[in-house]
Amino acid sequence: MRHRFPLLALALLGGVACSQDDGVTVNARPPLGGVRFINAVPDGGAVDIRMVDQVEWSASSVAGPNDFGLAFRAGTIHWPTEAKARRIRVFPTDSAIAVTSTVLHDTTITIQADRNITLMLVGSRAAGGRVRFVQIDDNPPTLTGGQIAVRVVNAAGAGQTPATVNGYVLPTTSSALPANATFAGVASNSASAYAVRDTAAFAIRTASPSDMATIFSASAPTGAPAGGGLAATAGALGPGTAMSAYVFPRSTAGTTAPQTAAFTAPAVVFFVDRVPRP
Repeated sequence: MRHRFPLLALALLGGVACSQDDGVTVNARPPLGGVRFINAVPDGGAVDIRMVDQVEWSASSVAGPNDFGLAFRAGTIHWPTEAKARRIRVFPTDSAIAVTSTVLHDTTITIQADRNITLMLVGSRAAGGRVRFVQIDDNPPTLTGGQIAVRVVNAAGAGQTPATVNGYVLPTTSSALPANATFAGVASNSASAYAVRDTAAFAIRTASPSDMATIFSASAPTGAPAGGGLAATAGALGPGTAMSAYVFPRSTAGTTAPQTAAFTAPAVVFFVDRVPRP
């Protein structure tokens, strides 16, 4: 008999606990913005970029399961990111903890809800240099029918080539440059306005405004229109696509930046800013 009451008390406590269990708790989704990272530092290797204020709803430099740092001229998707002031740090990518724990940049940037942005890492990692983010707004115009949008972003920084570029939308990378540029005088670390055009294969060619010598060219990703039960895919033939042609400087010799032939001259790399609606 003397054990009955303690057991009864435990049973009552258990009953209370069960009665308060309302099932799985689902946290409300916070206001979100989209954040993409792009590495435009020409004199350093890959970097790791992390939002260090929280784990949930945080953008990072990870673009895939086998990534080991964000390389020069590489970028991520637009990560869904909680919209508020976010603390961001940049680290060198390395297998040595003493190296990879070095903070190259530490900053706080306020993310706006319902807006996509690119945080482009620019500057220098050479002795006496510093890196920083340049914010590029990724908000293309409204597109209808078979339209796409394209713009030019000059990823070269102060003292890097090209300081200013003219961009031309042309049928191929060998088409002659016309008298008037589609995107005129795009300055260092800045973006042109978007140009709206009908779906068709095209290339971006760029030239120095002073001498009109072609610096570099690239064909836009092809994409495809909707058909056969499949949605349109992002590219020149995918209605609703918006993309940016980033004009990167060459990598700097004698540094940890890549020095293969592809990186010893400036280059154009396309990034998708908006995918077609499914």
